[in-house]
Amino acid sequence: MYQTAVLKRAVAAIRRTILTKQGLAAIFGDNGFGKSSLLRYIESSYGGDDSYYVAFLANKNADISPFAFLREIAREFGLPTQRSRIAQLDVIEEFLDAQNTASKTVLLLIDEAQALPPDTMECVRTLLNYETATAKLCQIVMAGELSLRDRMLTRKYRAFKSRVVTPVVLEMFSPEETWEMIQFRHSHWDVPNRFTEAAARRIHEITAGTPREAVILAGLAYSLAEESGADTIDPLLIDTAAEQRTWSSSRESAAVV
Repeated sequence: MYQTAVLKRAVAAIRRTILTKQGLAAIFGDNGFGKSSLLRYIESSYGGDDSYYVAFLANKNADISPFAFLREIAREFGLPTQRSRIAQLDVIEEFLDAQNTASKTVLLLIDEAQALPPDTMECVRTLLNYETATAKLCQIVMAGELSLRDRMLTRKYRAFKSRVVTPVVLEMFSPEETWEMIQFRHSHWDVPNRFTEAAARRIHEITAGTPREAVILAGLAYSLAEESGADTIDPLLIDTAAEQRTWSSSRESAAVV
């Protein structure tokens, strides 16, 4: 995963929060800014470490109740589901205590957190209440759209906001970062870089630095270069790729309608 200098600092801060067992980190960003990718990156970073128990909750239900949310968490932890909210919390607390006794860090990653109703958000705060004198028993990293950040800035969410140890707001790529992203991906896949710096600047102009859109447009331009046998990807080829992507999006929208 390509990381800008700002993102590297953010990842380091999230890691410190997890390592020191402070509880909650929150990632905010618009659509296409890489929130889910960052969560998956964090998951893969700890997934192979036996001293961590990692669970990933991809929340897709905007109406999920507190009890249903807790049952989903239990399933991700491999725990039996219960018939009441209190009983489910008791099972989760016992699990967290057991993992702590075994010197394991429990890490819960929650995606699409902006979709959680207010009552369900309180379940996250409840999990953070399980602690020893020096550490939280459940480390949580949640990711959501900027609307989640805006909710936390309101008076109603003041108590929840105070629990966020590490807030991270994802940003757009700069023109230089768009070029670095392209170089990084070519290096990662061990393929020659056909893009000119001018092409990278054109990608940034068209996508306004939105990470997902920049990656997709660069990928489409590379495919066109492969098909045509072009050795160099210049701004003109980027414009061609952008036009094809626009038409593709229009056809997809029409098909959905």
